[in-house]
Amino acid sequence: MAWLDFLKNGNELSELLIEGANPYGAQLLKNADVDQMRDHIQPTERVLAYVLGRVVLSGRGLWLLTDQQLLVSENDSGSLVHRFALTDVTEAECVKGKYGYTLRVTAAGQQRSVYGASAHMAAVFYRALGQKVRCMPVAKPTALNADDVAEVVHHFSDAALRLQPVALVNADARALIAQLAQDAARQGWLQASEANQVRVAEAAH
Repeated sequence: MAWLDFLKNGNELSELLIEGANPYGAQLLKNADVDQMRDHIQPTERVLAYVLGRVVLSGRGLWLLTDQQLLVSENDSGSLVHRFALTDVTEAECVKGKYGYTLRVTAAGQQRSVYGASAHMAAVFYRALGQKVRCMPVAKPTALNADDVAEVVHHFSDAALRLQPVALVNADARALIAQLAQDAARQGWLQASEANQVRVAEAAH
């Protein structure tokens, strides 16, 4: 499967192998991303975070998180967006891999994953997700510095503005994004209470 993936997406995968990390994992959303996602977001939703990575045999992956749903795009040349209400997400995990972080979710009976996500983008995304759904503690989390926080706030606020260009919504979203990023830097990728809930649930089984 890895060889087929390389044949299909050779140029970007070559850069990933050379860099030792995904050079495209910490970018602003493309105009095509905004066009693809915009119609799937309701006016009352708040855009919280996103991650960019790779999907095996599909190419580029984009996960966009709002306060109500997770939107998943698994091919940058297609228009299909998988929509999962956060109430349908039963489990999520994030692990450090060779080329960045891999995120996985189980939602509505389906399993989805994206690899090669940048550390600081994944950190804030996972913290935001952890406030909504059951998330496993992160294996080998990376600490965020002030530059990481500033970049994440800029990227996620840019996404919120472009996806929902309403002044009041954007101001509220920017404040929430900034708080999420600061919390991830100071307190870790998951809140202590969230991690404890997971441990209690695991111990019960």
